[in-house]
Amino acid sequence: MSSQLLVDYTKCTGCRVCELACSAKHEARFQPSLARLKIVKYDDLGLDVPNVCGPCEEAPCVEVCPVYAMRRDAVSKMVYLDHDKCILCKSCAGACVNGVILLDTYSMRIIKCDHCGGEPECARMCPTGAITYGPTSTSKTVDRHSKILGYLREIERSAEAQESGGVE
Repeated sequence: MSSQLLVDYTKCTGCRVCELACSAKHEARFQPSLARLKIVKYDDLGLDVPNVCGPCEEAPCVEVCPVYAMRRDAVSKMVYLDHDKCILCKSCAGACVNGVILLDTYSMRIIKCDHCGGEPECARMCPTGAITYGPTSTSKTVDRHSKILGYLREIERSAEAQESGGVE
């Protein structure tokens, strides 16, 4: 059975331990800019949202790769990068909806999550359990961006109510 990274952003404190653990495992140094996931801060909402790789409903990174270096596993739906085929065009990085495919300008290679071969370091080291790794069939797909838009609408509605003199 295939597994995926699961995110409960309500548990994320923004500590960024996951980014440090990822870069340490893959790059042997603590450098969050080289992590295969990103913590996105929404200061106005007081939210920190871990953006992780996949599996996307649509995989735009696979679709835009001109040399088929990005491939999608038919069972797990996880996208993998074949470094030998990659020509560093960065099309995949531009197409990634979560912003977690990057060009490492030091080693001149694309970096992308590979779920650490089935034992993701980010999930293992997350102190709050905001990132876990589990079977795809038991996971619920959550559209994080829609939830955040809902929060923004609520803030806007509250602000409008305050401006009109109504108290809620």
